[in-house]
Amino acid sequence: MTTTPYRFVREEAAFEVFVQMPDVEAELAHSYFRWLAANPNSTGQGFHTDATGRPNYASFCGPFLIVHWTDHAVREVRIVNIPHD
Repeated sequence: MTTTPYRFVREEAAFEVFVQMPDVEAELAHSYFRWLAANPNSTGQGFHTDATGRPNYASFCGPFLIVHWTDHAVREVRIVNIPHD
């Protein structure tokens, strides 16, 4: 039996930050998004509960933090935000 791989989806807030990153940082973030999709049970280094009660995990990736959660029902890792100054 072959399982369908997970994919990553950038939500709007994360996408807006991602498209403004310098190329080197964007490549690093993109490779981490792919890693999260390949490792959908990853919980990151911390978490908080969002307004819907869902745990959002925070993962350090180089110079930035990536906030994400996994929707196992549709096999997606949702990239919620990439907080920045």
